[in-house]
Amino acid sequence: MAATSWCLILAGLSSARLLAAQLPGAEEAFRRGRFAEARAGYERVLSSDSLNQRALYQLAILDSWDGKLDRSLARFAKLRRLEPRDPDFMVAHARTLSWARRTRDALALYDSVLARTPGRADALAGRARVTAWSGDLDRAERYWRAGLALHPDDAELLVGLAQTLYWNDQPALAEGYVTRARRLAPGDSAAQGLERAVRAALRPDIATSVDGGGDTDHNDFIAQQATVTGWLAPALRGVVRAGWRRSTDLAGHGSSYGGAGILVAALGRRAELRAGAGVRRVSPDNAAARTPATAEVGLGVRPGRYVALSLSYSRAPFDETAELIRRGFMLDATELEVDIAPDPRWSFSGTAGSTWLSDGNRRLDAQGGVLVRVLSGLQVGPFGRVLAYRETPFRGYFAPNRFSVLEARIAYSWQRRGWGVRADGGLGSQQVSDTSAHQVAWHVGLALSRGWGPNGELALVGSITNSAGAASTTGTRTEAFRYRALGLRFRQGL
Repeated sequence: MAATSWCLILAGLSSARLLAAQLPGAEEAFRRGRFAEARAGYERVLSSDSLNQRALYQLAILDSWDGKLDRSLARFAKLRRLEPRDPDFMVAHARTLSWARRTRDALALYDSVLARTPGRADALAGRARVTAWSGDLDRAERYWRAGLALHPDDAELLVGLAQTLYWNDQPALAEGYVTRARRLAPGDSAAQGLERAVRAALRPDIATSVDGGGDTDHNDFIAQQATVTGWLAPALRGVVRAGWRRSTDLAGHGSSYGGAGILVAALGRRAELRAGAGVRRVSPDNAAARTPATAEVGLGVRPGRYVALSLSYSRAPFDETAELIRRGFMLDATELEVDIAPDPRWSFSGTAGSTWLSDGNRRLDAQGGVLVRVLSGLQVGPFGRVLAYRETPFRGYFAPNRFSVLEARIAYSWQRRGWGVRADGGLGSQQVSDTSAHQVAWHVGLALSRGWGPNGELALVGSITNSAGAASTTGTRTEAFRYRALGLRFRQGL
């Protein structure tokens, strides 16, 4: 009996010595960045002592870094039962909850830490970061600034505030904070990447597009547009735009070209004003050329965290086809645009507008759609549009007394290592006038893109549809009607 007791004591002492040797070895491997070796060491510690808090904590951290969030959260739950008030455990647990998109739980845990230690920097940063990820950028900015008031030289807080300002379309303000963070932490990869993105956003960039298309009524076109955009002041951007278009039909051809200058001024944090003016030369093949003035003005506001509104007015030639260039119509258009996205899984967008033509006609137009994410990259939802003209003359443009379409739409997006693919399609019913029969409506679109750097991209886009509302051209608008388009987009920072 005594011999058995001595054996148990010796075995216990041996296990204790083995555990004492294994934990420092795992810690050293972790410190040196040999994480696989560290994981194996911590697992051996847990096999001997399943309640070892240090091993549980480090394994939960490693699991979160490896993307094994469910396993990490299970370890944190066990660890918190053993030691519910340890602030280090609470902050790491909250960080993993935020990565798992459990925003409310993460914020509650950060608030618990800050209630006990109001000045803890990593908890202040974590609360601000989760708030920014949830979309409340204004509140997140207040949290970052409150943290910096206590820790003015904390690189994590500086980077976080700069990131939030950048997301909130204030790169000029973000630049100063990320520059300070880079001085304090030269090797911080997050600060390095954000600095490149901010400086790219502040540099002027150029964009150009080349588009071509046509329909079964033999109305074809090719067009090119180019823009140069740059910051003139911290709250003021300038845009110079130039474009050219050539259209042909069975009767001949026509072209138009021109340019405009536009200023975009921020009005506080939730609104911006856009105003511009220019000229456009319109050259039909059977009459003298003319050069009407163009203008645009718009106001964009964000009244809520998930709501954006835009009201705009524009005046421009109606030059979509060769026949319209010959007739020389002008358009005065107003439009209200709404975007609502209260959740990453779904969004709503809609527009309503009125257009006055220089021949005395008027068009009312409204459209809206909902997209719901059902799988990663895959969205589905309904789309509807209705337009109506006050008069229905045969004057070279599609002018039904009422046109309506209702479709079920599907869209798929994929991105990896700078490459991107987007495919979308729709199927539904359209009615060309209030007395005509319903027809099948469909469309298919595809875009292939290649991006580089913060603001460099090349994209090829194409689409085909039988929708009667796809173009302003005249025609019978039977189910045999087709409209097709192909475009190339290029953008690059200077």
